[in-house]
Amino acid sequence: MYDFEEERVREFLRRTGAKRAAVQLPAGLARFLPGIRRPFDELGVEMVVLAGTCYGACDLADDTARKLGCEVLVHYGHADMGLGSALPTLFVEARIKVDLVDSLRQALPALDFKRAGLVATVQHVGQLEEVVRFLSAQGIEVVLGGPSSRTRYRGQILGCDVGCAKALAPVVDGFVYIGTGDFHPLGVALATGKKVVAVNPVSGGFKVFSPRQEEFLKWRKAVVARAALGKSFGVIVSTKKGQSRFNLGRNIVKLLRQEGRQAHLLAVDDVSPEAVENFNFDALVCVACPRIPIDDAERFERPVLTPFEVLVMLGKAPIEPYQLDEVSLEDRG
Repeated sequence: MYDFEEERVREFLRRTGAKRAAVQLPAGLARFLPGIRRPFDELGVEMVVLAGTCYGACDLADDTARKLGCEVLVHYGHADMGLGSALPTLFVEARIKVDLVDSLRQALPALDFKRAGLVATVQHVGQLEEVVRFLSAQGIEVVLGGPSSRTRYRGQILGCDVGCAKALAPVVDGFVYIGTGDFHPLGVALATGKKVVAVNPVSGGFKVFSPRQEEFLKWRKAVVARAALGKSFGVIVSTKKGQSRFNLGRNIVKLLRQEGRQAHLLAVDDVSPEAVENFNFDALVCVACPRIPIDDAERFERPVLTPFEVLVMLGKAPIEPYQLDEVSLEDRG
């Protein structure tokens, strides 16, 4: 199903002359390790699998690889974010080989757009021209946005960056998302105020996300209300290279203290309940990966806010229109 670009990996290993290589895999690719290791074994290169978290190109483990004596890093499942690396690094995007036409045909009844923006995760960006041809044949004009500060390809979105969709919002009727999961299309709907039809080429199904996510907003209002009862807040920043937003974290701590709350900055690598629960804060603010307060909320005993929701809690911003948390260069430092 996935293209692991074996010849490109071989060429990289030959060119660098590496004897020991670190490999990063997101959880969803771990089961494909026997096939992934083939070019390493063929060339006699020792493979060290970094079995920690691998949430994206923001989670580049080059420093860890170097400490283990590795000469190169091969990072699977994500596109280069341009962060720079302490070692020669190859990004293998693991694009998915699936036929999109049947899935698109099933979704046609929901595609009531004259002009649609088209977005996808990196696994499917190579198939976007095929999607454009199919939808154009159905009388739907398709528009692709350019890459943004953290993406590499036209039409590509991340959980922390839907910039190409926001740029298209004024000129399209809605969006078609190609990929799996709900977080990305939910983010596009919230950030653009447009209907999103999410086509899942793996399952063959589709799902519609309305511009106004009633259940989502109800849930987040409840989280904010619960956090507002608290007096002490842990503001979590990440030490991961592409998630490090210390400036933003410091500013939130300062703001909370100005409003009479206790606030402490916590720096962690992997944001988990085990890393922060012992501090016994009344609520948490996540200034790391934007997915954590949404996708991992049930793992935490305490309410976990996004930076935007802190402003809502303090009465400095309305919750609608809801603002998705996205990572920007200004937040780092």
